[in-house]
Amino acid sequence: SATKHIDGQGRCLGGVILSDEEWINDEVMPFVKHTGPHMSPFSAWVLLKGLETLPLRVARQTESAGQIADFLAGQSKVKRLIYPGRDDHPQADAVKRQMQGGSTMVALEIEGGKEAAFRFLDALELIKISNNLGDAKSLICHPATTTHQSIGEEAREELGITDGILRLSVGLEDPQDLLEDIEKALAAL
Repeated sequence: SATKHIDGQGRCLGGVILSDEEWINDEVMPFVKHTGPHMSPFSAWVLLKGLETLPLRVARQTESAGQIADFLAGQSKVKRLIYPGRDDHPQADAVKRQMQGGSTMVALEIEGGKEAAFRFLDALELIKISNNLGDAKSLICHPATTTHQSIGEEAREELGITDGILRLSVGLEDPQDLLEDIEKALAAL
């Protein structure tokens, strides 16, 4: 989704298809020819401009996400933490081989399920609730009632998406401000 980090501010919709030339020519191009799903020139320009600062933005966001993950790892009200940049991640070795940093995303499971997760969300002030993650501002969502709601409880359980799971997309705000917002929300539990 180019709408996410490539644009960086959620201003336009865009996507990228990566494949070999044969599949693009045989499958994608006929579809495009017959249905016309082309992006506007202005949206294309916005995405190209976003690429100019992509490495700087993602590096800052990843650094802040790592600080937040380290803080959350020591919190008793956080039942589970998923962050690829930490040594306790189940695939930490693969992450170290394949990535330069952890990620801009942090998943955390709040002790107490959906009710506690919603209390946490409601207590946040700086971090906003949205299911369109990957912006320059920090956003958080509750996957069980938003992005993964339609797949059903059994499928969510198989994926590890409990009612207490939240996905935090870390933005460009000062990391100390984000940590204070999270600490205050944890205290509300």
